[in-house]
Amino acid sequence: MSDSCIEWHGWDSTSSAWYGPDELSHSLAGCRSILARLRRFSGSWYGRLRAQAPDGLPLSLFASVHDLGDTGLAALDLEGVAGGPLEVVLVAPPVRRPKLRAELAFEFASYLRFLEGAQSSGRELALYEYIERVLTEPAGPNTLVFSIETRPMDPDVQFLISEQAERLVMSMVAWMAEKDAPGRPERATRARAAAIDAGVLQ
Repeated sequence: MSDSCIEWHGWDSTSSAWYGPDELSHSLAGCRSILARLRRFSGSWYGRLRAQAPDGLPLSLFASVHDLGDTGLAALDLEGVAGGPLEVVLVAPPVRRPKLRAELAFEFASYLRFLEGAQSSGRELALYEYIERVLTEPAGPNTLVFSIETRPMDPDVQFLISEQAERLVMSMVAWMAEKDAPGRPERATRARAAAIDAGVLQ
């Protein structure tokens, strides 16, 4: 397994079950615009992404990305849809795993509970236990990604959200790797401070 491998763990809200892990190769195809936007910010980015629906109509997606210092966090939502983000992803690059917070899985499950997602009906324990187990397993050189669908969606919308979530993850992996390059540790400190200011991290 190479350094550019991404191990994708997904939560399916329809079946209320985990799937994967799927192994993806890191690729920036179709991600250059997102990466360029992330590079302009040290810790957090909020913006819109455009996607093309199967019927040809353009869809406007809201996205947020945060560098939490030890992990990356992103959320995607569809304009005009109530109830919080439709998908939330947590990204843990291999170089950062030695400094993962011991309470990360609990904090992430609590954050999802706050968003009133799938776990609001008692599934938070299944989310927490799975993420905790994966994070505490012997670490390999792969980037771990946990992708959570917060509620069932129309299949066409689900496909578009998943496609954009993958692009966000690919961009985040490259963005965090650039900031973690030797001689740039001050960026991680600034990223954590920005996440605290944004209320994503305590």
